[in-house]
Amino acid sequence: MLLASLAAIVVAPSTISAAQPAAYAALAFETGLGEERFTRAPLDAERYIVIPLVENRLYLMEGTRVIWSAPVATGGGFTLEAAGRSWQFDTPRGVFRIQREEIDPVWVKPEWAYLREGLPVPPLHAPERRQRGMLGNTALFIGYELALHGTDRPDLVLNPDPEERRVSHGCIRLTDEDARILYHMVDPGTLVLIY
Repeated sequence: MLLASLAAIVVAPSTISAAQPAAYAALAFETGLGEERFTRAPLDAERYIVIPLVENRLYLMEGTRVIWSAPVATGGGFTLEAAGRSWQFDTPRGVFRIQREEIDPVWVKPEWAYLREGLPVPPLHAPERRQRGMLGNTALFIGYELALHGTDRPDLVLNPDPEERRVSHGCIRLTDEDARILYHMVDPGTLVLIY
């Protein structure tokens, strides 16, 4: 049903019809994101990414066709409480765009990671906070600290049970191979729908 709603929306801008608002309403209902998300960021791109969290799978779409797909690991929904603070690790739902792409990205280890390990938190610009390999070999950023990226734990992404792939701290993890393939198939500005 979701692909039918996308098919009604994702058309060449010159063929957008009066029926499109109804398609936006159907898509908003199916994803639970709210219609205003789609009217502010219309899905009129030729190539875009769809990630249904219930499937933990990424679909690269071209028009109404799936042209490539890969399993993903997403936010586990768990909460960490430490030092009087609380962090919730969910993958956000919504309409995003790829803002930038990086090869061999560096992860800046966040405060919560040190607190979880019971370690003192170094200053933000301390060299020990910069770690290579944690984000795999490729990252496509859709937010300040939110990315589709590779991983140093491909076994977690390749688990056949989608429920067992809810292991990230909010990002969308792919195998390194799949992250690199996706990097070559999309550009900054590509629309990403997560629901």
